[in-house]
Amino acid sequence: MRNLSLHAAIVAVLGVVSGAAQATGLVGLPSTGFSTAGGTSAYTLCNQTGNFGSDDFTAPTTSANNTCAVFPSNINTSPVSGFTLVSGTSVTRTITANGQTLGTLEERVFRNSNNTECIYGKRLRMNTAASANFDYNPQLTGAQKLEVNDVALAGFSSTTTPEAGYYFTNISDSPVFRIGRAHTSVQMQADGSNPANIASGYLAQPLTSGAPAASTEINGVGQTYPTFPGSPTAAQQTAAISTNWVDFTMDITGGEDEDGTTEPDSSMLYVRAACTSAAPVALANSVKIRQTGQETQPWVTISTTGFARSGANTSF
Repeated sequence: MRNLSLHAAIVAVLGVVSGAAQATGLVGLPSTGFSTAGGTSAYTLCNQTGNFGSDDFTAPTTSANNTCAVFPSNINTSPVSGFTLVSGTSVTRTITANGQTLGTLEERVFRNSNNTECIYGKRLRMNTAASANFDYNPQLTGAQKLEVNDVALAGFSSTTTPEAGYYFTNISDSPVFRIGRAHTSVQMQADGSNPANIASGYLAQPLTSGAPAASTEINGVGQTYPTFPGSPTAAQQTAAISTNWVDFTMDITGGEDEDGTTEPDSSMLYVRAACTSAAPVALANSVKIRQTGQETQPWVTISTTGFARSGANTSF
């Protein structure tokens, strides 16, 4: 995945880019889902450039490619006015898997003056050290580092319509391609002959009809080696609405992506939801980090701790 933000900025100055401006800001995630041409989806689309990371993306700006995007001055500033940083929530957690350091999770929590809403911010930064080998694909030469395609966050069942979005902090970030009120991540593949196109049978907005149980971690065809990109059934491109979870789709890795490019960090991911004056709690297994087989990789889910509202849980 290559970042075309600089290129796009240059072209825009020359007057060649014609991309329409979009609305910035956190987007509402209704418990009824989103209407699509094929039915209802738990997912809404955000940055639609780069084909979910298989091709060059264009970073969001205040004038284009900015659905779901927010633009605070830094990660210590709330993305919404009227919220202030909660004391003790500026933390960085180390994430380990298979006895190695996968990366870190940066967290911030902001709360409004009425103590009725909080904004939970999380940013995943992958370990780029050569020694951080997560060899989940032994068919390929060398050790393959984990490629994170989705991050799912728990603790939002008390909010009728939470809002979510992302802050693209710098050129080492991946933008967010879609956000769903779902626990299940859905596999995405690019056309083998043209990475700018979605492969046949895959859906940008997975449907809810015929979806497996909300507790399902990942839905799709599975590992596609050596028959990339696979051929999913309709049921394999579905996800149930889960009111307690929010899933963000991105494309990051600490190594080199199978598509030949990489970004090591996620954007700052935000969910605005109901809370009280009680201190946020560190909720075990409330963050799911997933490799969903965007190229030929096998599925992997790693669970870790993150801040959530007092009384939250990880049910589906």
